[in-house]
Amino acid sequence: MAELLLYGIVDAASALPGDGRGVHGGGLRRIVHGELAAVVSPLAEPARAATPARAELLDYERVIRSLHAVANVLPMRFGGVLPDEAAVREHLDAQRTVYSRALTRIAGCVEMGVRALVSAPPPSAAPAESALESRSGADYLKARQRRHAAENQLRDRCAALEQALLAKVAPLCREHRSELSPARSGEPMLCSLYFLVPREQMAAFRAALSPIPDVGPAELTLSGPWPPFNFVA
Repeated sequence: MAELLLYGIVDAASALPGDGRGVHGGGLRRIVHGELAAVVSPLAEPARAATPARAELLDYERVIRSLHAVANVLPMRFGGVLPDEAAVREHLDAQRTVYSRALTRIAGCVEMGVRALVSAPPPSAAPAESALESRSGADYLKARQRRHAAENQLRDRCAALEQALLAKVAPLCREHRSELSPARSGEPMLCSLYFLVPREQMAAFRAALSPIPDVGPAELTLSGPWPPFNFVA
């Protein structure tokens, strides 16, 4: 018997998308438990969920986007596999409060994203850290201090970008979240900002960020609308 691949959580009254087709062509179905429903499809080879091919990930995303077009959906990450319908109902029962609150929060909304590659000014000329380490402990510590100062400067610029964007769009979104890539010496920092925007405010949101505010050397990209992946929890 095929196990069940979980796509998302919707309200029990929500409809399925028109084509009703999941990954590998499996038929989509709703498993209703109380006021919630889990959208699933059979997965004949559950082991493949651990190492999905790109085509499977794209197909999974297609299903979630089609769900989002017809319902409020809490999208799951690929790989959520449950053995049978009873296990799905148990999962819904265990997460009932969390899912119900999250559906209320994201109702009628889309996710818009801004990604920024934020660069620090070129550092003043200094010997390579490895060379300094071989000279003296004091020189090595100075090099480390310079590196940490540069990382802090990148974080400050990301924070400035976040505040500049919020100054323009705060009235147009319900929530926002931010995420920074790990700092790497000499490399730009990726600053990702996510905004939960009511559908009726999408045009105003885009207009408010056209052009995106200039907060120094950064490459900025606006994307969306997406299902609210970053607002599930």
